[in-house]
Amino acid sequence: MPWQILDLVPDYLRWQGDPDAYRARYPALFQHYERFWGMPGAAYGPYPEHQIRDQAALVRSRLPQIAARLAAAGLDDPVTVVLLVGQGTTNGHAFWDPDAQAFVVWLPVEAYATPLQVDVFVTHEVLHGLHYTRQPALYFRTEAEQHHVGRQLLTEGVATWGTRALLGLDDLTALWADYVPPDFARAWYDQCRRREPEMARRALAAWDTSPETNDWFAMWDETDVTRYRGGYYLGLRAIDAVQQRLGLDLPALLAMETPRLRQAVQAALRGLANPA
Repeated sequence: MPWQILDLVPDYLRWQGDPDAYRARYPALFQHYERFWGMPGAAYGPYPEHQIRDQAALVRSRLPQIAARLAAAGLDDPVTVVLLVGQGTTNGHAFWDPDAQAFVVWLPVEAYATPLQVDVFVTHEVLHGLHYTRQPALYFRTEAEQHHVGRQLLTEGVATWGTRALLGLDDLTALWADYVPPDFARAWYDQCRRREPEMARRALAAWDTSPETNDWFAMWDETDVTRYRGGYYLGLRAIDAVQQRLGLDLPALLAMETPRLRQAVQAALRGLANPA
């Protein structure tokens, strides 16, 4: 089914001097963005016009191929994708639009500099929207729910695993695309492998906590993977174990009831924490 694309980039370029007019183009989205991802009242940009135009065009050019891959995997959902210019704080997610009564994927185009970043990270964000559609209990409506360690391990693990499977990637590319230099990505990955049992134990202990900012999925300290996106690695490894044990394809994994998925991931983490 063709995706619906709403491009707010021309509105941003028209209303750079009037942020209220820009926000008024899609109030529900910008309220969500500023509450959970950005900074209320902060500026959107400014970015060079040629950069924004080029990166918006790049994202649009890759969307049909991403949609085709999802459809070939049995995920032919109607999807609404919004392109916007954000505050440089995230590369997107999905949110519940009460007017549309659907989850809508939103993508700040300033975050997408290369075709590989579009393919990997847009696929990841679309999978969040498809996952929430099938399991709304995994969505968040408060900051505490957003930063809940267990919820993020489940959702980010599924989205990363699904991206790797759909695009036929290795772990490193599914986790980083080409966002960081290859040597850095490999050193980061090697540290994750070395610290995997410790990370799994710590994640299990913190499962039901909701820190103000979840260090597992932030980029605070590049020398310490537990404070630099290590949660994505750990979620991927846990979903790997779940998929291998249950033999689920991606549509079945996305449809897996939340309590069952939670139990399976916790069991997988216990296995990672105590390797044979």
